[in-house]
Amino acid sequence: MLLKLQELILKKKDFFKGRIILLYGENQDLMKDLNEQILIKFTDEQKIQKNIFEEDIIKDPQNIINYYLTGSLFDENNNILVIKNCSDKIMETLNKIKNSIDQNTIIINSEILLKNSKLRQFGEYDKLAVCIPCYQETKIDITRFLTQELQINKIQLSEKQIEIIINSSSLKRSKIKEVIEKINLYKNSEKISDQIVEEICTDVDLKKNDEIIDILLSKNEKSINEFISNMSNYEKNFIEIIIILRSFIIKILDIQKNNKNLSIDERIEKYKPAVFWKDKDRIKIILKIWNTNNLEKFLINLNTVETEFKKNDLNQDTQFYYFLTQNLSKIALKNTNNFI
Repeated sequence: MLLKLQELILKKKDFFKGRIILLYGENQDLMKDLNEQILIKFTDEQKIQKNIFEEDIIKDPQNIINYYLTGSLFDENNNILVIKNCSDKIMETLNKIKNSIDQNTIIINSEILLKNSKLRQFGEYDKLAVCIPCYQETKIDITRFLTQELQINKIQLSEKQIEIIINSSSLKRSKIKEVIEKINLYKNSEKISDQIVEEICTDVDLKKNDEIIDILLSKNEKSINEFISNMSNYEKNFIEIIIILRSFIIKILDIQKNNKNLSIDERIEKYKPAVFWKDKDRIKIILKIWNTNNLEKFLINLNTVETEFKKNDLNQDTQFYYFLTQNLSKIALKNTNNFI
C-alpha cells in the first residue's frame, strides 16, 4: 500500500500494528524523521525500538528468524524492529516472518529502489505492507514542515526569519528541528530578533562540522558505520566533508609535530593561532588515539579521493563510501596501518 507523507501524520498507531513499513529513497534525512514520527505514535505503549542492519540478518538468517518466531524478539508485543540499509536480499526473511508479526511493527529503511525491485513491489502491493517513498523535498515542502513545527512549539516568527531558517536548512528536516530546539530556549526569555535567528542558524552549521570531525576521527566503529549509513543527514556534500576533515587534521599534525618534549596540554596551550577553549578537549582525545604516521597516511588518501571527485563527480557517493569504509571502518580500525 502506497502512503503519502500527509497521510502518515493522520494515521493512528493501530494502523501500523501488524504491518511492515517500507521507507525508501534518496532522502535519508526525511526517512529518519518518518521513523521518529512512527515511533512517537506508540509513546504511551512504551514500545522498545530495536535496530538491526540487513547484513546482520543475511549473515545468520536462521537464528534471526528463530529469534523472531519464538517470540523472543517481540516479548509481550512491546517492540518495534527497525531494519536499516535493506535491499531485495531481505525479502526471503520478510516472507518467512510477515505472518507472525501480530500486533508488532517492522520498519524497513532502504535507499533508492527501482520499479522492478522485489522489496519495492512488496511494499506497494502486499496486504501487510505500507510503502512511503522518501524523495528530496522542495522549498515548499520544507516551508510547510517548518510551519508545522512552529505551530507545535507555539513559536511566532516573521516572514524574514522563516526565510533565514529555510535558506540555511539545506532543505533538511533535521536542521529545521535543531533550529527550533534552540529557538525554544529563547522564546520565554526575550524577543526573538533577526540577529538571534541568524546566529542560531550559523551555530547549528558549525556544530555539524564539529560533529562530523569527532565521528570520523573517533575510531568508534559503531559511530563511524552509522555516519557512513546516514551521510545525507549531515547536509554536507562530500567535498565539504573532505575540506572540513583536512583542515582539522592539518591542525592536529602541527600540534603533534611541534614541541614534542611537552605534554599534550602544553602543546595545545602553546599552539598558534590559539585553540578555542571548546575545541581543547576534542583535540586532546584525537591526539591520544591517532599517531602522526597514520594521520599523514589518512591525509594523503583524503587528498587522493578529492582529486578523483574533481575528475568525475558522477560516482562521488560510491567513491566516498568506499574511501570511508577502507580508511575508517571495522577493517581499518583493526589494523590502522592498512590504508588504501
